[in-house]
Amino acid sequence: MERLLGAHMSVSGGFHKALYEGVKIGCTAVQIFTASPRQWRPTTVSEKDAQTFEKAKQETHIQRVVSHAAYLINLASPDEEVRKKSYEAYHAELVRCAQLGIPYAVLHMGSHPDFEAGMALLIENLRQLLHEMPDGVAIAMETMAGQGTALCYRFEHLAHILEALPDERLVICADSCHLFAAGYDLRTPETYEAVWQEFDRLIGLERLKVWHLNDSRKPLGSRVDRHEHIAEGELGESAFRLIMNDPRFASLPMIIETPDEERFAEDLAKLRGYLQN
Repeated sequence: MERLLGAHMSVSGGFHKALYEGVKIGCTAVQIFTASPRQWRPTTVSEKDAQTFEKAKQETHIQRVVSHAAYLINLASPDEEVRKKSYEAYHAELVRCAQLGIPYAVLHMGSHPDFEAGMALLIENLRQLLHEMPDGVAIAMETMAGQGTALCYRFEHLAHILEALPDERLVICADSCHLFAAGYDLRTPETYEAVWQEFDRLIGLERLKVWHLNDSRKPLGSRVDRHEHIAEGELGESAFRLIMNDPRFASLPMIIETPDEERFAEDLAKLRGYLQN
């Protein structure tokens, strides 16, 4: 089975362009923004957009597409207006994903200066989204680095959400840089396995549906989110060899978000080179 390996690609010129540009650099999966990541401005998907996107999937054979929600979204914000805008923006994201046949919409989990209050607001909004979201798409909750007042940088935080909302449409996107920054050491076989045993115990490995593969500029437990090119940061080659050869993750889309898109092909080639026959 061919590995689902790819990058976050630009949709400049249309959603379908991300697939055609992705296949040029060796992608078998891609991640896209379906709307501007730094603006509240809503985007709609026309029937023609959906048809062109489906045609591009068939022509490129890139069947696994993931979306990433806008960076502005904070479902746990202490500001009621920001929470309302965030809810509307992410709901619209889920609708666009359903229209485009994208199964996972990756979500940054938000921040709040009061952890307990923030988690309560986040759960309340996720509960409502699960009630109102369209069929055919899942909320992919991203593991966070824990920068500032960010929520969900520990497995226990995500487990708390899933305990409150035991819904199969809530899944996990693991980010290697974020995990490492949050204190999860993926560099040696022993520490790597300990991380996944804890994940399985608290959350369940079956919930993990998407990978973001990024090295980290900052050290273990720094709680600072700074991506680096594959094997050029603090994680190093060993962590990515372990991830790439883990049979538990062999069928999952693995997406790079490394700093320079001009080097995407190089980073993807490195990752493929770590695969053992």
